[in-house]
Amino acid sequence: MKHTVTIEKIIASGKGLARTAEGQVIMIPLTLADENMVVHEEKKKSGYLEGRINTILLPSPGRITPSCPLYEECGGCDLQHGSYQEQLRIKKGIVEESLRRAKLPLEHVDNPLASPAQWGYRYRLRLKINSSGQLGFFQKRSNTFIPIPECLVASQGICSALAELNMTEVLQPLAQTCPELELLESPADGKITLVLKGNKQKKLPPSIRQKLQKLNSISTIHQIGWQSLKGFQYLYPQADPLSQHIQLKKHDNTSCSLSWSGGCFSQVNPGQNEQLINVVCEAAGDLQGKTVLDLYCGMGNFSIPLGCCGGTITGIEGNQESIHWAEKNALQAGISACFFVADVRDALQQLVDQGEKTDIILLDPPRSGVGKDIALLPRLKPEKIIYVSCDPATLARDLNTLCVQGYKITQVIPVDMFPQTSHIESVVVLER
Repeated sequence: MKHTVTIEKIIASGKGLARTAEGQVIMIPLTLADENMVVHEEKKKSGYLEGRINTILLPSPGRITPSCPLYEECGGCDLQHGSYQEQLRIKKGIVEESLRRAKLPLEHVDNPLASPAQWGYRYRLRLKINSSGQLGFFQKRSNTFIPIPECLVASQGICSALAELNMTEVLQPLAQTCPELELLESPADGKITLVLKGNKQKKLPPSIRQKLQKLNSISTIHQIGWQSLKGFQYLYPQADPLSQHIQLKKHDNTSCSLSWSGGCFSQVNPGQNEQLINVVCEAAGDLQGKTVLDLYCGMGNFSIPLGCCGGTITGIEGNQESIHWAEKNALQAGISACFFVADVRDALQQLVDQGEKTDIILLDPPRSGVGKDIALLPRLKPEKIIYVSCDPATLARDLNTLCVQGYKITQVIPVDMFPQTSHIESVVVLER
């Protein structure tokens, strides 16, 4: 069945929302706000329809030709059909709608912080390996495999490593023990780390290991998930860490260095990560004599810069490898910091039970947010909470709890970490 519709808005999934003549909501990918089109109804869901574009009758002024030839097949990007300014407008709208739907007392959402690079910005790329020894992605919401010869949002170093891997004969035998891998480029020196994510029931054959070690583009290979490995990491042929130098505008424009290994979380867009760090440091205000509790601190992405700006840092993170690097980064920076390997929820409860207090809480949780344990934060009496989020829906849920408990949202800053996609980071500042 076909419908003629006008796109009302773009929602968090990157799809356009429209209504049929009968008033039924229909979601259509690859659309932009205010476009008029004929769409083909594909699926009926509970409460809405899913459709696809048949004919665009009136395109948006923001519509452009996508740069990637695999754009409509690959599941990675969903906004390449919009100009970059259009993408930023969409992302601001997604954040605003998520927070307003939660009925938060919200006065203003800042314009999104644009990424310094819109292409070639990804310094981390995760790829599937199929049984034929091809590297690629799955189509969105599908198990259909799409081979990827190159990726336009990936850095030049990662694209070079991807091309070399695609030309080897090692991928097909590797697929028997390794369903996926990651390529990571070190922002500071361009060295490439290959992370192999193994099947716990099978060992990596020595012959494959030897072939991988001969690759010219790979500096370090990091195995995780194999039953034969001891400890939390195993690096070869040499343990070259990834690293990034951060210019701190607030701290007399001096720099600090962050280092980490392939088993740690790191932001995919280093240029935007530097801007994000500076936004957080500015939001924190004067840190001299202040204590900062950094939850989900990772390898110290925010802890180290905040410590360099004068804060006394306590970092909590569940990943042991990340804490190892956070401690090394703090030692190199010469800051006052203590880091603990612990489940954040358990650690929060323990801090509350001990009657601890802190001046500032920074949190950068996973996509699922914090959940009900967010209610523990006000009991630590922070004067300010800085919430860095990668999911507007879980952010809105958690903010509601904080606002009910006496905190006011003073700033919302969308941060475009992922150009060409509908994903959006946000920094929200709350004050007591």
